[in-house]
Amino acid sequence: MPYSVLSAPSKKPLKRQLVAAVMVASTLGIALSSVLISTVMRHFLFDRADDQLREGLATWAQQTPAWQFNFLSLPSEFHQATLYPGHEQLVPRRGTANPPDYSRVKRLDTPTTITSVEGSETGMRWRAMAHAEPDGTVQYVAKSLEAEGKMLRALAWVEAGVGVLALLGIAVAANYMVARALAPLKIVENTALAIANGDTDRRVPAWSRETEVGSLSFAMNTMVSRLQDSLENAKTQEEQMRRFVGDASHELRTPLTSVRGYTELYRKGMANDPEMVLSKIDEESARMQLLVEDLLALTRAEGARLNTKPTDVLELVLSAKSTVDAAFPDRRVEVIADTPDVAQVNGDPDRLHQVLVNLITNAYKHAGPDAEVTVTVRHNLDRVVIDVADNGCGMEPRDAEHIFERFYRADSSRNRATGGSGLGLAITKSLVEAHGGTVSVTTAPGEGSTFTISIPSL
Repeated sequence: MPYSVLSAPSKKPLKRQLVAAVMVASTLGIALSSVLISTVMRHFLFDRADDQLREGLATWAQQTPAWQFNFLSLPSEFHQATLYPGHEQLVPRRGTANPPDYSRVKRLDTPTTITSVEGSETGMRWRAMAHAEPDGTVQYVAKSLEAEGKMLRALAWVEAGVGVLALLGIAVAANYMVARALAPLKIVENTALAIANGDTDRRVPAWSRETEVGSLSFAMNTMVSRLQDSLENAKTQEEQMRRFVGDASHELRTPLTSVRGYTELYRKGMANDPEMVLSKIDEESARMQLLVEDLLALTRAEGARLNTKPTDVLELVLSAKSTVDAAFPDRRVEVIADTPDVAQVNGDPDRLHQVLVNLITNAYKHAGPDAEVTVTVRHNLDRVVIDVADNGCGMEPRDAEHIFERFYRADSSRNRATGGSGLGLAITKSLVEAHGGTVSVTTAPGEGSTFTISIPSL
């Protein structure tokens, strides 16, 4: 069948539909119970009347001769008549002026429901039975069902009254219970509207997931949380992009100005040495290329998705040492394992390798040509600590406070001479924090610098 036909929602409120369903079910239940009670009561009353008829045939129907009894003077709910052998007419022996129509009794010793004879003042209903005597006489007895009819009618009225009162009570109770059951949906609705209006921190209460509303609240909270994470991720990426554009435009302005300046000088004939002009332009272009590469590296570090796995830190340090030794064959790095246990972290080996190479290279470039670098791996409670120390020139305290900031240079002329962009330590800090760690520096002028990385251990 078409989906639209099967799933077309009703235009009526859910509360009204549920209350209506409860009322319909209750009405059917009360009606069926009333019919059942009336049927059982009717059978009970008829069975009692049948027992009375059998008792009458065995007792008083055999005791009173017809000539001793005037049935007009003895009103009773019972009626008796006799059919003698050889006669076609019944002889009434006792009863009312509205005798039953015994001709409707077709079988002996079987109770039958009949009516009064035609032409009677009232159309009474009777329960009648016939019994044949050994001499051929047939005795007929009947009991009026007027009392039973009154009782059944009274029962019907009582059932109707009780049913109406019960339906009124059920209506009130159903309205209350349905409203209470649907109250969480109102909370969900209000929460959804609040979220739609910008309150993305709102959540539906965490009800039990064993209920339908609990499952709905869990699904909604999960959906909103994921949407919020997506929005925050999008905002973070947007902020990173804005910072990237801002930083790039700010830092590229100086070399671009230099390139343009040398070009204008040469064009106006104020620079007579073309080789010098081309050399300066090439130098500034190389600086711009390095800056752009570092900016891209920083952006990737801030938005990096780590491929984490259990990583041996000492093995990682030795790998970084091998990389640096190949790039700086005239320099040496000493590695010290100051821990009796294997130092392991849950980290991305490639990113951590990049961090160590950055710190060692930074020490080579800025600590001085004769500075020695030592990398120590140790444990500190539940963390693995890596110290990258040099015995070089060190830094002033005011420089150490800002050393991890973007584009901060303690000595601009020195950094430019070594080709630095001021982004290496910012990249290092972002990668370490992505691993749930911290990085800090301890330094003093003339005493060297020690960069300390602390990452949770396995």
